Amino acid sequence: MADETPVTDGKPKIPETSEVLSAVRIRQATPFKNSLHVIVAVDPKTGRELEVFAQTGSAGGLPGSNLEAICRMVSLYLRNGGELKDVIEQLKGISCHMAKHTKDGYVESMGDALGIAMKRYLDAKEKHGLEALLTGEVNLEEEHEEKVP
Repeated sequence: MADETPVTDGKPKIPETSEVLSAVRIRQATPFKNSLHVIVAVDPKTGRELEVFAQTGSAGGLPGSNLEAICRMVSLYLRNGGELKDVIEQLKGISCHMAKHTKDGYVESMGDALGIAMKRYLDAKEKHGLEALLTGEVNLEEEHEEKVP
């Protein structure tokens, strides 16, 4: 992470994002009834990921509040110079009692599903480029279906 975080009143100032950001949305199967919808917001000029938002098909509840907390921490980390690949590595393989095979492969938990969705985004970004993702030239749903047996 960057060590150049500005300090205000003795506390580090959290870098802010602009009012409008470009983003990519990924739908990911989970071990639960509802799909996970993950939005990765990026700076189109630098290509850096700045924020992550996620929600399940049902509003609120424990999974929703946990996802919000995780995404707030991920966004804070990203805005302070962290990289998405490090977040993915931390979320990979977190399991729970509801782990199961889905149409998207084996998913161990909501955290694992979040990591899988972000990995799909990064893989597509590396393969096709950010501009192709942001302009809709790449369909992550179709590309993912090709990989899953």
